[in-house]
Amino acid sequence: MNVCALLLAVLTLGSFNAPAQTNATQASSVGTWKLDLAKSSLGSDPAPKSVTLTILTYTPASTSWRVDEVGPKGESISYSWSGPLDGSLQPVRDPKGQVLMQESLSQDKDGALRRRGVDPDGTSFDGRATLSADGNTINDVVTLKTKDGKTSTMTMVFQRVAAGK
Repeated sequence: MNVCALLLAVLTLGSFNAPAQTNATQASSVGTWKLDLAKSSLGSDPAPKSVTLTILTYTPASTSWRVDEVGPKGESISYSWSGPLDGSLQPVRDPKGQVLMQESLSQDKDGALRRRGVDPDGTSFDGRATLSADGNTINDVVTLKTKDGKTSTMTMVFQRVAAGK
């Protein structure tokens, strides 16, 4: 998978908060998450060395996250998103504030996070992430579509490193 495709896929996990079980208290996703490369299916391109997702805030009015990645050749990549969970497109920005792409987040009735986005080159994605019952694993399935219509599906598994406050 190329860096752009992984960027799109990881961006889909921006923020996430779902009920751990029906009628149970909600498990917060605020905190630090690491991509479990052994349990993830990222495609045929070289995988990154590491991906850390930090969910900074999570409310319907204000949600924010940051991703810090070490690419397959050791290059550092960081980007962030903030906005509401209302399905409106908001910019994903690099550390210098440059817009990399647009993404929207919303939540299904069952608590799953739905994301949609588009890259300036025409690549787009649709994704759905669920939080495990114990609140320690995010499973994310993302379908990428290139501007020429080719599609691919990836599954990313993130493990909680540290809970939020």
